[in-house]
Amino acid sequence: MRFALYAGLNILFWLLLAVGYAVGGQADPRILYLVALFALCSSAVIDLDGLNGRYSFLAIFLVLYFVYFGVQDVSSLFDGSYGGGSQEVLSKTEALILVGGMMLVLGFRVAVKFRNPPGKTLPAADWPLRSILVVGTAMWLIGTAATYYWYFFIVTDKTLAGTKAISSVSQWVVSGLILGQMLVPLSTLLLAYAWRSTRRGSIFALVAMVVAVQFFLGFVIDIKVMALTGGLLVILTIVLTEGRIPKAWIAGVAIFIYAAFPVFQAYRAVVTGNVSRVAVLENFSKTLDAVLAAETRTNSGRERAQTFFERLSMKSSVQMIVHGTESGIPFQHGYTLTPIISSFLPRIVWTDKPDVPVGRMINRAFNVTEQDETYISPSHLGELYWNFGWPGVVLGMAAIGALSGFISRFNLRERKTVTRLLVMALSVEFVIHGFEGSIATSYVVWLRTMAAVGLLHLLFARKSAATATATESAPQTWPPEARFTNLLT
Repeated sequence: MRFALYAGLNILFWLLLAVGYAVGGQADPRILYLVALFALCSSAVIDLDGLNGRYSFLAIFLVLYFVYFGVQDVSSLFDGSYGGGSQEVLSKTEALILVGGMMLVLGFRVAVKFRNPPGKTLPAADWPLRSILVVGTAMWLIGTAATYYWYFFIVTDKTLAGTKAISSVSQWVVSGLILGQMLVPLSTLLLAYAWRSTRRGSIFALVAMVVAVQFFLGFVIDIKVMALTGGLLVILTIVLTEGRIPKAWIAGVAIFIYAAFPVFQAYRAVVTGNVSRVAVLENFSKTLDAVLAAETRTNSGRERAQTFFERLSMKSSVQMIVHGTESGIPFQHGYTLTPIISSFLPRIVWTDKPDVPVGRMINRAFNVTEQDETYISPSHLGELYWNFGWPGVVLGMAAIGALSGFISRFNLRERKTVTRLLVMALSVEFVIHGFEGSIATSYVVWLRTMAAVGLLHLLFARKSAATATATESAPQTWPPEARFTNLLT
């Protein structure tokens, strides 16, 4: 049935491409590339053992991989825009994307086959509800306060001038504020887990408030990801803990993409560089009126802002890196990856630690814009190629796939615990969603976050008396034995 589902999905996609080609009449449709990419990214359904099972991490990764490298080309079929940039049936960039995806899948499948030794007891410790609520609420309050202070008094806007205040603050304060902001996604996951575990209305109200505040702060600070993260983490919690898709929450995110995203674009055009964030708070209604008045102008015409999926598309970045290196721009030979080595040495310990702003380096090296502070997302695939060429893509994407296979051992289908949720959800955030950015930034934060999750597990996870008795009398082994209903009784 899974092979039949896989075949059916691909046939439906072929029909979609045929309709798009007929409607748009594009001269360079990139049909072969899109067919091959979708076949690769939909292959996860062959082994998918539930939305929260062992292959769910790979499925999420491949969905985002297609969004990053395929959705914009599909869209160009319908509007007739030129999306391929090559007269070849399959360009070098497209071959690179396909090979990178295949190595990701291969690395995952190899790693996921290495299982725990038979008879090994699974950890059964989980957080008590009281600890989840107290720690989650405290983390959210601290993290929100740190976010507010950082973006309203330290980094007042996205320009280089707006970051000058960092140099006037001690490294202890900077490190503390950065660590404090990392508590926000942790707290959201804890509170969402408590809500889904108990289904209490009071906890739901707390979760809804957390999501709303994060949305508001994301709007004022002008960080769309921040505005979306709260709702996405709740969706992820429900998917990972219950193995189902929460339709109402998905609809909310869809409404944001359709209705709120253009407003965010207009806000950036009206406010950024013109009005301080503190002034926005003091005159929020007036600012909102100005933003709504500018929405049509900002999101239409030749100078319009990018759409949601245009901003997510990474294909053009990879193509720029491939063409640039062919034209003589030097490879980095691992230089942009060096911050990973020093990830656990903060500047208060290593004052001369090098700063490697990969996005700005790409902007300058490839002459994207004249503004030095502009950040160009390379994607992990593009950065691997910029460092080592084809060997970097083959080995690097296989390593990312193998790491993803290891992470999938913490799936919640086998056991539901707070620690497993934190590992899986935060890995989706930094390993999968972070794939669009620079490698060092994503994995440094991921490593630090995993260290924090391990510490929290040691401090708060407890084995209940009932669970301990059950474990001692009948140890659970991995993989768990299949249980079937007796149809004869």
